[in-house]
Amino acid sequence: MLPGNELNDYVYTPELYLMRNQPFQPDPPIGLHGVIGDRRTAALVAADGTLDWLCLPDYDRPSIFGALLDAERGGFWRVGPVAATPGTQRYIPETALLVTSWETDAVHLELTDAMTEPEDERPPERAGCRTVLRRLRCLEGEAECVLTVRPRRDFDASAEASFVPGGLSLRVGDVVLGLWASTPLTMVHGGAEARVRLQAGEAIWAVLSFGESPEAWSLGRAEDELDGAAHYWRQWMGRLTYTGPRADWIRRSALTIHLLTYAPAGSVVAAPTTSLPERVGGDRNYDYRYSWVRDVSTALAKMSLLGETRTAQRFMDWLVGLGSATDSPLQIAYGIRGEIEVAESERTDLTGYRSSLPVRFGNRAAVQRQHDSLGFFVDCVLIYLQQGGDWRDEYWDLVRDAAEFTAASWQEPESGIWELPQVQHFVSGKVMAWVALDRAVTIAKQVGETAAVERWRATMDAIHADVMERGWSDRLGAFRQSYDLDTLDASTLLISVFDFLPADHPRVVATIERIEEQLTIDGFVHRFVAGETPGHEDLPVGEFEGAFLPCTFWLAVAYVKAGRLEEAEAILDRAEAIAGPLGLFAEEVDVRTGTFLGNTPLVFSQVTYVKAVLEVAKARPLTHAQLLIGQRADRVERLLGLKVERTE
Repeated sequence: MLPGNELNDYVYTPELYLMRNQPFQPDPPIGLHGVIGDRRTAALVAADGTLDWLCLPDYDRPSIFGALLDAERGGFWRVGPVAATPGTQRYIPETALLVTSWETDAVHLELTDAMTEPEDERPPERAGCRTVLRRLRCLEGEAECVLTVRPRRDFDASAEASFVPGGLSLRVGDVVLGLWASTPLTMVHGGAEARVRLQAGEAIWAVLSFGESPEAWSLGRAEDELDGAAHYWRQWMGRLTYTGPRADWIRRSALTIHLLTYAPAGSVVAAPTTSLPERVGGDRNYDYRYSWVRDVSTALAKMSLLGETRTAQRFMDWLVGLGSATDSPLQIAYGIRGEIEVAESERTDLTGYRSSLPVRFGNRAAVQRQHDSLGFFVDCVLIYLQQGGDWRDEYWDLVRDAAEFTAASWQEPESGIWELPQVQHFVSGKVMAWVALDRAVTIAKQVGETAAVERWRATMDAIHADVMERGWSDRLGAFRQSYDLDTLDASTLLISVFDFLPADHPRVVATIERIEEQLTIDGFVHRFVAGETPGHEDLPVGEFEGAFLPCTFWLAVAYVKAGRLEEAEAILDRAEAIAGPLGLFAEEVDVRTGTFLGNTPLVFSQVTYVKAVLEVAKARPLTHAQLLIGQRADRVERLLGLKVERTE
């Protein structure tokens, strides 16, 4: 943390680098990171060219580069100009290849980062390999450049370097890494480095590999692997059919979701990071390197809507193969390989991101009861089915079990969508229980399994009446957070989002008005009033934590359903402005600084953004020529749920 700087005063400038004389900038803004990955693990790269987060061999394993959470003990790998100044970042279109550029009147440097072999399956001998490839090119002028690698295993063991054929071996605790470079490397304490003066047209390449020796690498292979990674991503993107509004942003979100899948199992990780804070300096720091049923479900639905039913089916196959340590057919979260136990631990010996402690590993919320989780699941299965996804009897078995469990348990208290420590009768949980049964009824009719339909409908009616009677607060003039707590909660936006009530219902309109007045700042929506929610500090809205991006996108969906399209588009514009050219959405936004907070990129943010854009697309008059480029009319009509106007 920068001495004397509070959150409002934090400024990210080249002068800070020079003032601190650091090899990289500690605690760079969360939003000034790109992500690269191979669908087994992922790395974050800051705008100064520092790779400051990477776990090996998989998302949930200990870090090799963890400077994002502890600059001194975490380990890093920086490539770029000697003066560690921030550049600008973008992706090569239609790929997960990240480009960081430094450009002045005299010099133009360009760093390209990628992880190789992102395919679903690999040859058995390469299944355990993980490779980061970096290329620094000088496009104009000349510049002194540096490559510095200092890995640390789990914030503890530093590297023991030794020369081996083809490059260096870096032994870091129980891990051995191979480092190959196209320029001579020097061993230094804890790692390796190289300095070279690049002139226009010259480049340096470097490859860090887990599971392969540097002797296996050459300039030719590095070039081929970079081209191969780009080819994979372009080929996969070619399977998407969406060509409507904000198509570039939608496609980037889809690619990001796909990048964050765990290919060996077919799951998706909520985010590749842990303990990036929801409030800087606070203790709201959690580990999201696991698979939430809600996230997997919404990802499969959005992939289906965008035409990628093959990826969606892999998610479905993963879900039906899961066990449960709870009485629910699906617990709310799992390890990325389907583990039912996700133990949580804390470390206070690390500095944390900008002194935000503790740093957590694991997530104890995995076995909580949350009614919303099955609601998201069944809703998304219906979307998958309606979009033409292949159907298996096992899918119906899981939908039926989810509906039966919901019908039997909806009256029980739960931890709610926010995973709160005190179980309550959360209104949004009841609403999503209704959604689970409503969608199950529709699925049952479509697949010819109607035996329980009337019983489920009766339960739906009981839930609806209960929410209307006990979920409404005359004092608030809005739906409340829970039956026992008279306070606002943005999760009640789900009433409109999932059509529990029509958008023009007076209680829906009033609830949106109260959320606008009390939980919304500059168009960004906060989850609840902390001081009125048990177990939380009495801090004002906007100070307890950032605005939750999924809630913000739910408000956009609610606006669309209410016919307030311009306001919905304004929300999307504001969120995109903060995300910038990378198109990545973190968990939250600090409205005081206009910067991201929380783990990043967050799958739930990416998928709710896609949902909001698709709702806007449904509401806008579209012509046949605008939307049917490269796809069939019936495909678009299923996607948007409308009849597309035909033009000659």
